[in-house]
Amino acid sequence: MTRVGSLALYNSTMKDVAGTQQKLAKLQQQISSGLKADTFEGLNGQVEQYTLLQAKIRTSERFTETNSVNIARLKTADQAMGQMVDIADSMENLITQGRSGGIADSASLIQQMKNLLAQMTDELNINFEGRYLFGGTNTNTAPVPDITTSSILENDSYYAGSNDNLVYQYDERSTFTWPVRGDDPAFQKIFAAANQAIAAFDTKNDSGMADALDLMQAGQTALNSARSQVNNTIINVQAASDRLDTLGLYWKGVSEEVVKTDLVSATTEVSNHEAILQAAFAVFSRLSQLRLSDYLK
Repeated sequence: MTRVGSLALYNSTMKDVAGTQQKLAKLQQQISSGLKADTFEGLNGQVEQYTLLQAKIRTSERFTETNSVNIARLKTADQAMGQMVDIADSMENLITQGRSGGIADSASLIQQMKNLLAQMTDELNINFEGRYLFGGTNTNTAPVPDITTSSILENDSYYAGSNDNLVYQYDERSTFTWPVRGDDPAFQKIFAAANQAIAAFDTKNDSGMADALDLMQAGQTALNSARSQVNNTIINVQAASDRLDTLGLYWKGVSEEVVKTDLVSATTEVSNHEAILQAAFAVFSRLSQLRLSDYLK
């Protein structure tokens, strides 16, 4: 090797040392911060993928939070309907006792039935965080404000809510309709049967009590069916929320692969660069022993 060649090697070595030191500093920063870059510029063309993943994560988290609230509402409605099933059973037993003569005092029968009607009304007027659950889209008004408006006919004269159902979105593509309102045929039948029974008790009309019993039993069947719709909706929304949780974890994992440092790979690269620097400094040490006159020859 000529002396001029040694000068070229010296310059090349110093350039390589500077470049390697920059790479080493960048890797050490990545290891200490845990991130490949602290700006989008350092993501090497993966900005679009990263921002898309972040948007998906935010969307899944938003739906998961909304679904949690809706599941709580549905469970509250289900608990209320469970109480209504018990109330309807008590109404049926009361009518049966009235027909069998188990309670001779018709005034007592009438008062007990009115009490059960009031309990049914309380359950239909249940609210969750200030929103009435059985009033359809009208969540600000008690759906059954006055039980005295109910009649012996099967109709919704007692109902003051909306005739439209609330519709909720539980993921980007799917919605569910709130499964039950206070004017559901089940409640219409139960209210009508209770009022028929009161009228029959008052006149000791066994035929009327038999008709009231048949209608009450039809209302109980419809009530159980309506409650099963609530339970099915809970299951569907919960399943959708679970899928969103799984997808969210997957998207977070992919997002971390984009921006987080691969510590094993980065540590290996640091070792390689340190070895390169050690070799470069050895060459530099050898070249630094040359005199200026060596380069001028």
